Amino acid sequence: MTNEKTVDFPSVVRQEAVTVGVTKQKHGREIEIFAGILNTFTAGFNLMGSFEIKEDNEAEYVWLLLSTRCLHSMRCSIDLMLKGYYSQAMSLVRTGIEDWFVCGNAKNQVVRDCLLRSGKRLPSYLTLAEKMGEIGVYRSDYRFQSEFAHSSRLSLRVLQNPKTNEMRIGPVYDELLFISCAESLMRVFLFMGRYLWHVLFYIDQAKAKLWDKQNSQNIISASNWLKELRGKYRTESSLATSSE
Repeated sequence: MTNEKTVDFPSVVRQEAVTVGVTKQKHGREIEIFAGILNTFTAGFNLMGSFEIKEDNEAEYVWLLLSTRCLHSMRCSIDLMLKGYYSQAMSLVRTGIEDWFVCGNAKNQVVRDCLLRSGKRLPSYLTLAEKMGEIGVYRSDYRFQSEFAHSSRLSLRVLQNPKTNEMRIGPVYDELLFISCAESLMRVFLFMGRYLWHVLFYIDQAKAKLWDKQNSQNIISASNWLKELRGKYRTESSLATSSE
């Protein structure tokens, strides 16, 4: 028998509730923007009605599918972000950047064939980024997010509390990690929102203009938040590595 003290870990569910409470208390503005992001996408889908697939609208069809996938990823990412699962939240946000790279190449017949017919592997995301002239986003956003998605020094480091040197078995609120995830999410929203607009414009130009008018404030709110963040962290934080 030993007299070693046992450590009483709180239940994961209880720790999640605590983390959500702290996050809501500290980040009311960000959470309001998140709600606007989800509402913007759902409002777009509500305006669409039906979509008839034709030979000449496969690119729009791909944009529709990937916009839907992105909405799901953003919704799940927000939930994980609020609970303190930052690496997992960032991994989902990264899929939004991947969707954006594919959207930017949807006019390419080879890409559409891979997605809609042959099932063959798409060109690498690096190649897709190069072809759409967005290699800078690949080198900044995508590589940064991949550090969280893969087993890396960064993804392992966030599992340890730097102040107490204790493992984060349960989720714990971290301001810098939350802000980092929020930044990536809002950038994905602005990237993919353009393709949702293109789908709406194809279906009905009047509906696209209505959607733009009704949701412009949500887009402005996310854009302004990103501008403020870049100004604040440009020389103070590693977050600047994923700014434009």
